[in-house]
Amino acid sequence: MSVYRLLFNDLLARLRWRMIPLVGLMSLAGLGEGMTVAFLLPLLSRIGVAIPGKQDVANRVLENGLAFVGAHTLWQILGLVVAIAMLQGVSSIGLSWWINRLARRYQHERQMELFRAFMSARWNFVVERKAGDLTSTIVTECERLGLAFTMILLLISTTVVAIIYFAISLLIAWQAMLCLALFGVVTALAMVRVHRLSYGAGRRVAPLNSELQSQLVEQFAAFKLVKATASEERAVARIEPLLEKLEWVQTLGSFLPMMARGTLEFMAFVSLVLIIVVAGSGVGVSVGSVLVVIALFARQFPRVTAMQAYLHYLNGYVHAIETINLFMSDAEAEEEPHEPSAVSLTVHPPTSLVLRGLSVSFGGHKVLDQVDLQMPVPGLTALVGASGAGKSTLVHSLLGLMEPSAGTITLGPHEMRAVPLRSWRRLIGYVPQETMLFHASVRDNVTLARPDASLSDIETAARRAHAYDFITALPDGLDTMIGDQGAKLSGGQRQRLGIARALLTNPVLLVMDEAMSALDSESEKEVLRTLEELRKTMGIVLIAHRLGAVRTADTIGVLEAGRLIESGTWAELMTREARLFAFATAQSAGDVQPVKAAV
Repeated sequence: MSVYRLLFNDLLARLRWRMIPLVGLMSLAGLGEGMTVAFLLPLLSRIGVAIPGKQDVANRVLENGLAFVGAHTLWQILGLVVAIAMLQGVSSIGLSWWINRLARRYQHERQMELFRAFMSARWNFVVERKAGDLTSTIVTECERLGLAFTMILLLISTTVVAIIYFAISLLIAWQAMLCLALFGVVTALAMVRVHRLSYGAGRRVAPLNSELQSQLVEQFAAFKLVKATASEERAVARIEPLLEKLEWVQTLGSFLPMMARGTLEFMAFVSLVLIIVVAGSGVGVSVGSVLVVIALFARQFPRVTAMQAYLHYLNGYVHAIETINLFMSDAEAEEEPHEPSAVSLTVHPPTSLVLRGLSVSFGGHKVLDQVDLQMPVPGLTALVGASGAGKSTLVHSLLGLMEPSAGTITLGPHEMRAVPLRSWRRLIGYVPQETMLFHASVRDNVTLARPDASLSDIETAARRAHAYDFITALPDGLDTMIGDQGAKLSGGQRQRLGIARALLTNPVLLVMDEAMSALDSESEKEVLRTLEELRKTMGIVLIAHRLGAVRTADTIGVLEAGRLIESGTWAELMTREARLFAFATAQSAGDVQPVKAAV
């Protein structure tokens, strides 16, 4: 199916019943405009220009119409023409507003549909794609599709008006109309090659815009690294070729409508000369009729040029529907299972989080293999291991972000796959390695998962996270704007704010995914002090790289190559002198490794 048919079918599906009154309003505007010009015939007859009634059918119809409404004198006819012109003007203004309103609504709907589809998709759908591609599809491509929607509505409107003009001109002077028809056919043939060029240029815009947006997102995200390594020129070198390609494509897209206009102006001049020649060759066309046809031509020519421009712009925008539909279908194919409304799950401590034979595969590779582990709730469980051991995959499984290929995850009486996923996730508070904060107030960041939380609940969560004191010390307290990614806060403050956000939902289980890896020793001590208090009331799963943070854990699980190779308390595992002992010895040696002086 061609992209034009895709867009037109989408237009019909979205507009539904509104398409009929829309075309009706287009016809009313076109008819009003045509009539204002056609009424030049009786006006010309009133000022002495000969209009042979026996030859001009349109003139007889107009005279009968004027007689019916009682308009006989010059001023009466002029008043009628002004009234029709005013009605036509109001119709045209209303039509323009409606077309633009429908186009913006269409763009908004497609953007929201995409965003909802992305948010409803499995986690893997997003992480396997560039953030810039997803952003570009929602922002740039949907904007282009909205413009394509506008262009196709304007083309329909212009076509309706052209048909009305054609019919009126045919009634007034069919000989002159043949010249205009010949002009249209020759012009269409001349524009075929130009339309193909603009179609190809439009097809290249979407991938270039997407790649540019992806590159810009990456460069700004790595801005600190770029500056610190004096790599500004390397960053520029990655962006400049894309801008050069876009420059050429966009230049071509802007030039082709101008070239088409120049061609049309030449063809219009030739056609006008033919009309005059026909009028002067004695083929039975009155001077007045020719004047009216020329007036119709003068009113219609800007619409013909506009139609050509709309077609070229449509060629540039229409391919956006392919990109949007592709991302939409991919997201829908990866949609998380539909569930009934989330229900409140109850877990009564003391209980356990139990993994039984848990296996997870990713890309055909098994990243977790038959993991069996029981974690106390309340209590603190630590998971350690080298990079790539499977710690983060286990966390993703607990959160329902990755689906186990085998085994079960049970929290109290609830098995994860037997309950609604949203309800399961509400049992868990999550603090990632890099706390994600938004350019918003402290309050907005803390209440992300519970926007209706009361001030008392927010303050309680902040106190439990040891964040209350620094929040109240901020200039505007909870209403302080913290900057992009919490740039106005220290690392420890950001982390404690993340913990407060997780605690606001009153979770049964708190998951800390290497949440202290980037903290200094003082900030780490503050967070550990917070966890020591929280472990008395909830289960905590702590993914840690620095072993000093896990010494007091109730259970320590050691992962290696996706398998749980040992578990127990710190004392038990150190006594075995196995894998945890080796990690601890290596870290201890690394901490005190002397630097040999140069000789």
